[in-house]
Amino acid sequence: MANEKSETKVFELLSQAEKGTDITIRDDQNDFSTFLDSAKLCRQKGGRFRLIDTGKLSLFELEWLGEAGADIYTSDEARPNKREIELLAKACSKGKAIVAYFHHGPLQRDKEGDPTSLSFLLDIGRSGAYLHFSNRDRKRGLVDLTELAYACREAESWLVYYHHSRPVDGLKELARAGGWIHISDQSLESAEDTALLMEVIKESIAAETNLVLHIEEGLELDVLRDIIRAGAFVIFKTPLSDYKSSFRALEQQAQRRKLDFKAYYLYTTILP
Repeated sequence: MANEKSETKVFELLSQAEKGTDITIRDDQNDFSTFLDSAKLCRQKGGRFRLIDTGKLSLFELEWLGEAGADIYTSDEARPNKREIELLAKACSKGKAIVAYFHHGPLQRDKEGDPTSLSFLLDIGRSGAYLHFSNRDRKRGLVDLTELAYACREAESWLVYYHHSRPVDGLKELARAGGWIHISDQSLESAEDTALLMEVIKESIAAETNLVLHIEEGLELDVLRDIIRAGAFVIFKTPLSDYKSSFRALEQQAQRRKLDFKAYYLYTTILP
């Protein structure tokens, strides 16, 4: 029975890869050889194969997958090893894939070589990995993130930041450095917040990145229209408006724009 279930899982994954659809799967949901075959097939058919690294596979196996075109999504919790991330970034580059590294822990300047140190993360950014940070559970220093964003931009990758509070001036410099910024409309509490957000959008566009606004509650029509006209990406998490509503055209306009997969961690529906 166990073998039948395993064979079914293999068949389902390969069938999905054959269709050329994007696949997101955790490293403990199948075996290495199946992942490798699926990654190759998926990329041949025009899809992306995204593997969530929990530490189950060896570095050697992940390098093979990266060279086969698998995007590796990892973190400081799964793989807090700078050399491994650097080697993965090199392997993924060969396979025209990416390494996305989500840093959940603290970020400190005085712990040289430690996975929480700024120098450690700068080296990862310079390797070409895409760095992801959130201030949902831990306060982040925007000066540090800006320095990391510059390092990523030099390596032709990005720093992606999820901001869970009202806009602050430091976001403008982060945008100027080439950082992608995600923020919810729930963080816009005043006209001043919206005005500052518009400045951040302007800096992002100038740096050839962007700001992503997640609509969870809803904004006034004029405010939403101005944000979309400014060039920001807008992701609606609210129900679609009635076809007679003035919001409907804005929702449809926003939905037609496709956000680069490198500008978010796995899913656009989640604001980590």
